[in-house]
Amino acid sequence: MPTTSTTSHDSVLSTLDIDARLLAAVISGTVEGLAMTGIVPPPVGASRLVSTTRPIAVVVGMVGKSNGSLTLSFDERTMLHIAGALMGEPQTMVNEENLDAIGEIGNMVAGRVKESLVGCEFEITNISVPSIIMGANYAFYFTRGFNTCSVEFEVPGIAQAYMRDRFFNATISLLKSR
Repeated sequence: MPTTSTTSHDSVLSTLDIDARLLAAVISGTVEGLAMTGIVPPPVGASRLVSTTRPIAVVVGMVGKSNGSLTLSFDERTMLHIAGALMGEPQTMVNEENLDAIGEIGNMVAGRVKESLVGCEFEITNISVPSIIMGANYAFYFTRGFNTCSVEFEVPGIAQAYMRDRFFNATISLLKSR
């Protein structure tokens, strides 16, 4: 009879090489940052690597004991859905107002992540103004020493017919100051 072993949460994180504090900060920061939208996205996966082909990204710089960035990556339909929830009306096409709204979502998530990291070695003291990247042909490269945690979230409220659009990523990459 084959034996099965159970693995604790910590040993799974260790195997995946994901820092538990960063994982907790990304999950709580994203969920709390989206609170004003009424959207509660469950996390569905995590990695220490960044890999996304989603055409819209919000990047917020972070500085303090650690320096780096928080990136939210969306498909257009997902971005419009989340921005529309914040704006209080459905959005059907990308425009200046919903890009501003998704930038504000980036600020809210980054602010919550910043709060989650108070008192630890990854503490952040300031965040930047959000930058929005549009187009699927971009990639992030980090030098050695960065601690990265990328979490994929599912967005309830987007029809099953658009399964690929039901997801977005929140990624934090930080380098501890010396």
